[in-house]
Formats: sequence, C-alpha cells, structure tokens
Amino acid sequence: MTAILARRRAVLGLVPVALTVALIAGSCTYQTRDLRVSLPTTAQSSFIYDADGRLITTFRGEQHRRNLETIDEVPRILQDAVVAIEDERFWQHQGVDVRALLRAARSNISVDGVLQGGSTITQQYVGRAFLDRTEITVSRKIEEIALALQLERAYSKEFILLQYLNTVNFGEGAYGVLTAAREYFDKDLDELTLAEAALLAGLIQAPSARNPYENRESAIRRREAVLERMLANDWISEREFRQARTEPLRLAPRVATLEEEYEYGYFVEEVRQWILTDPRFGATPDDRVRLLFEGGLHIHTTLRPDVQHAAESALTAILPWEGGPSAAIVVIRNDTGHVEAMVGGRDFFGDSASARFNLATQGGRQAGSGFKPFVLAAALEQGIQISALYPAPSEIELPIPGLEETWEVSNFSETGAGGLMTLREALVRSINTVYAQLMEDVTPDAGVAMAQRLGVASPLQPVLAAVLGSEDVTVLDMAAAYSTFARRGIYIPPTMVTRVTHLDGTLLYEHEPNSTRVLNSRIADEMTDVMTEVVHTGTGRRAAVEGRQVAGKTGTAENFVDAGFTGYTPQYTTAVWVGFPDAQIPMEPPTTERDVTGGSYPAEIFALVMAAVHEGLRAESFPASVPTTTTTQYPQVVEVPSVIDLPLEEATDAIEEAYLDVRLSEVVRDDVEPGTVVNQIPRATELASGGSAVIIEVAVEPPEPDPADLEAVELPGETGGDPDAQDGEGLELEGFDSEGLEAEGGGGQPGGGGGGEAGGGQ
Repeated sequence: MTAILARRRAVLGLVPVALTVALIAGSCTYQTRDLRVSLPTTAQSSFIYDADGRLITTFRGEQHRRNLETIDEVPRILQDAVVAIEDERFWQHQGVDVRALLRAARSNISVDGVLQGGSTITQQYVGRAFLDRTEITVSRKIEEIALALQLERAYSKEFILLQYLNTVNFGEGAYGVLTAAREYFDKDLDELTLAEAALLAGLIQAPSARNPYENRESAIRRREAVLERMLANDWISEREFRQARTEPLRLAPRVATLEEEYEYGYFVEEVRQWILTDPRFGATPDDRVRLLFEGGLHIHTTLRPDVQHAAESALTAILPWEGGPSAAIVVIRNDTGHVEAMVGGRDFFGDSASARFNLATQGGRQAGSGFKPFVLAAALEQGIQISALYPAPSEIELPIPGLEETWEVSNFSETGAGGLMTLREALVRSINTVYAQLMEDVTPDAGVAMAQRLGVASPLQPVLAAVLGSEDVTVLDMAAAYSTFARRGIYIPPTMVTRVTHLDGTLLYEHEPNSTRVLNSRIADEMTDVMTEVVHTGTGRRAAVEGRQVAGKTGTAENFVDAGFTGYTPQYTTAVWVGFPDAQIPMEPPTTERDVTGGSYPAEIFALVMAAVHEGLRAESFPASVPTTTTTQYPQVVEVPSVIDLPLEEATDAIEEAYLDVRLSEVVRDDVEPGTVVNQIPRATELASGGSAVIIEVAVEPPEPDPADLEAVELPGETGGDPDAQDGEGLELEGFDSEGLEAEGGGGQPGGGGGGEAGGGQ
C-alpha cells in the first residue's frame, strides 16, 4: 500500500510539470502565428453618454498618470523593491520564469483547471497592455507567455521595466510610480525613503485590498514582506531593513480620485460604481478600474437631461436654503424601467463631508407610511376587501409575537379619532392604528414579501412596525416598487445603462428588457384607485399635477426625521425623500419653518418634477378599477339604520336594504329574548361607506349548567353582574368615539422595530 501511495504521489507531482511544459509548448505554437508586438501609445479614455447620445463626461486614465522617459529616473531602491516582490528573477529569465510557473502549478490551479499566478513582470505588462483582462483561460495564459517571450527578444529589460512602472495601477486612481509617489506621499521619486518605496511596491498585487488609507495594517504587513525579499536578495543591509521596518507610515492627505467636475454627478457616480463592482467588466476590482479609466469604453445611459434638470431645479426651488434639509429624487419611465433622473443631494462636488454620499441609493432611510400600500396589496391578495372596517382609535396597543411587551401605535393627529374605518379611507387619511391591525392580520412576512416582490431591494425584517416604515429603504427602492403599481402589477428592474462598447465597437454589455408579473392587475388597479384619492382628497394633495391623473402616498418617519412622497402617472414614477443627510435631525421649528411631513416639501417637489416631465406629453388615464372581491355596486355613503331591539332577521334585512353588510357577534344575555339585537357598530344614523359592514351583537341563551358545577360553592355577595352596565357596551373599545377622523394621519414605529411607542408622521 505504501508503494502504491508513493507512486500516486509521484504521478501527481508530475502534473504541474506537464502543465507547465504544455503552456510553454503552446506558447511556441502561438509564436509561429507571427504575433507582432507593438507597444501601446497612451491609455484610452472612457466616455459616458446620455439617452440622446450626447457626451456627459470622460473618465480619463491619463489625468492620473505621469510617464517617465528613462529607467534612470526611478531610484534603485524602488526598482529593487518592485522586482523583489513581483519577479525576483526578472534580470535572469527571458520573459517567463519556469520555476515560478511550476510553483504556481503545484499550489494554485483553479477549479476550472486554469493556471493562476506565476506571471513575470513582462507577462503582467503584456497581459495588461494587449490582452482581455476579463478572460481567464488556458489559451489566454499561453498567449501571454508567447507575447512575453517576443517582447523580451525585441526590447531591453530596462525598457520593459520602465513601461511596467509607467502603467501599473497603484490604486486611488494613480497609474505609474511617479503619480503614486505624489498621491500617497506628496513626494518626487528621488525623495522616497526605503520604507515608502517598499510600500508602493507592495500595492501592485492588490491595490484595493492593501490601500493604506483604508487598510493600514495590511499595507504595513505587505511593506514588511517586500523588505524581507529585498534583504533575502542582498539588495539592502540588515541595518537598512530594521530601520525601514520600524519607520512610521506617514501618508499625504487623501485627495479625491475624481478631480474634474461635470454635470449629473450622482447619476454618473452610480454608473461608475456599477461598472467597478460588476464582474462582467473584469475579474478583480483593479481590472475593472483599469478598464474604466484606460479601456476606451463607450457607456450609454438612460439619463435624460431635461428630466434631470427638472429634478435638480425642483430641489432648489422648494429647499433653497443652505444648511437646511436636502432631498433625493429618482424618476423612472414606467414602460421601460429606465431611470431618467437621479438626484442624490444638493451638490455632488460640494465641500461637505456627505456631498458625494448618494441619498437616493446608499444607506436607506425610513419610508414612513409610504410602506402601507405594500401591506394593503398583500391584504387584497389574501381576499380582504378594501371596504373592510377596522377600529380606528387614536392609540392602540398590539402584542408583539414572541415578546411580552406590546407595540404602542398612535396616529399623527389624535383629534377626532375613533369609531370604525374602511381600509380605503384609512390609507387616504394615513391612519396608523388601522394599518397596524391590518399588518397583524396579513402577517409581517406577507407584508414584507409583497414589498420585495414589487421592487424593494433593500433587506427588510418581517416585523409589525414595517407597515409604518420602520425598515430602511432607498429612494430607488420606492420608485421601483410604485412603478410596478403603475404597470398594473408588472415589475421591470430599474436600469441606468443600455449598452457598453469598446472603442473598436465590440459589445461588452447590452441591457435586455425583463418584465415579470408579480401582482394581479385588478389588485394593482385597485391600489392605483385608492392612491389616486390620496392625492385628490387625502394627505398627498400638494402632489397634484394639473391635467394629470396622479396616484401616490405620503410617508413621514417618527419625530419628522424623514419625509417622503412616491407617486406615479401612467407614464412616469417619481420618488422623493427629504431630510438631513448627516444625521436624523427632526425637521420641525425652529430647525425648519414648519413640521416637514411627506405631504409638504416632498409632495411639492414631486409636483414640480412631474409637471415638467409631462410637459408636451399626451394626458393618459389609469385603467378603471374593478373590485377584486365583489361586483356589487354600492352607494358611496349611506346612513346606518337603527337595529337595536330588533329580531335578527329583521335587523339583517334592514342593514342589507341600506346597502351594508352584516357581521354577527353573539353575547350571552338572560334579560332579553334570544335572537334580539342588543348592540351595533356603527351607531344608528352615522354615515358609512356603501358595502361596509355593520357589526351587531345578538343575544343568546346561557348554556345549560354542567351538573358538576351545581356543587360549586357560591361566593358571598356574587350576583352575576349588572345587566344594565352591559347594554350598549359589549363592543365598546377604549378610545372610540363616533366622530370622523381628520384628513391627515401619521406614520411612526417602535424603536428598533420591536416594542415601544409609535407616533409621528403621515
């Protein structure tokens, strides 16, 4: 058995040797194809265009590179540092280091059988200069070796090293050693210390992962590894090693990578980040940086300048003062899912610390009552009618599943709260206590799942308080989800880029339209119908656009720290958030001139944007809403009849003749005839929505006593209660009254999404 294992190990040990031989042999085959090496001139800048093909800005690699003319301009300590860590036999091999290839073959063969690592400085240079960095295959490795061998025959080692040092990426947008020295240390090359030269050399392999501004300890460890290799090759003395190893790391102040100002900063930055994080544009972050800044890309976007200008102008018109709250805006075209405008703050190139933080896509803020439509859609899908009546007290306590504490919910305004209210009216008036109960009935899992189906991409916790917007979502999330309502239940992922090509026209990416039905069209139409009333008579009245049908919902977080409005027409969806970018600062006097709710500044911004966007467009109408659970046509408002003291049959007839439904509840009473109505809600003569329910209590006989109970000992003084105290009281809830609720209600959430008190916005 030992002999067999030994033979197996011997065979396995030959695998890397065979692979290395095959690679070099293959490269010789490539050489016979007469691959001519021609050194590239300069890096090719990338261009980003708007939806009409007009240039927005250019990503210039050259603005971050300064080329050296001769290798003598590079200090010997920097040359040695780079060679020591990247290719210590650079001065001996002919372009390919067989020993390094064997080492890589033994220890670093990928699961696809593609050889990783083992590249010399020459191979690294030709790989970046001539080959596709997004491709990692055996054929690419063979071609890399072939080109390296040819390059070494055509040019001197000094010339190849100079080209490498002029073009290598050091991170922070710095290409080439001259730019890197100034970026990280604000020094010329001849001013670098040994420790500084070692740190720069250590960045080459992974400039993002070892960025000293963000990963200081990792950069220092890599610096020490470089110094150790220099010592091992006798390129520095033991004393120089010790001094450099202990030298403190002193970096120059960090300078923003993007120095040129251009229009539409937040939109452009979102596109830039998309390319830098998408593996389709390079296997590593550094590959993608190089492709973007030097690859000659042509990036075609969905941005429409007229829509973008409308959004930016609306922000400054409604929020003109510096130091006050800012805003984020996203505009989506419904039929395509194209993001035609994105505003992430006041000024992308401003001086504040948060200037480049995109408030439309980063971090997320609370949507307040803007989340309620998701829960109502889930309820309709479960068969709950929009005309269903719920208690609407000014305050309510609900149990929290799995916890002993309760969730305290209150409305934005306590005056006039009480009685019963339909789900439709409660959404129009944004009544928290009704929707808290609905979330309990629907279940948080279903409510959150509906939001995600409709287009909310941010992570959400299935908690009761989510219905009042306790979970952080982005402005882009809200625009995407509400645009699904506008499309009658069809979700289209929002997109900002239509295609990306190389300078030579080679297609790298093309957006493929993708649509999915996620909600029944009748439910979506019913949601649009009720949200149209939000804008017409409810909390979103300031969002109305003359001559246009608009649907939408307000949202205000607790203590007025976030306020938003998201709405749509048949053609466009716009989401607006207003708040302070740096902290959750209450937007109330004296900080602001008024209490800022979703129905104030956000709705006003929305109206200005949508009026401009729709200028010149044909006015379109929403589809007529068809009730999802019944086809009966009811009067809009009816008077509730008096049915107390009537027999059940007569009471039922009277209620149904008034175009109302009956909901029955039984109560044990021994003082009235069984089958007699003893209580009703709503009360007689009150007004109710046609088709809504009247809850009636009907007396029933006490159950026959169990013989075993007859032996029970009667407590002294026990009388069985006061019947008069029960009459008319059985359905009464604390906090109820018979008055109508005010037109504006609020959004709030318990601390941390669990227990606590909820009040706040609308």
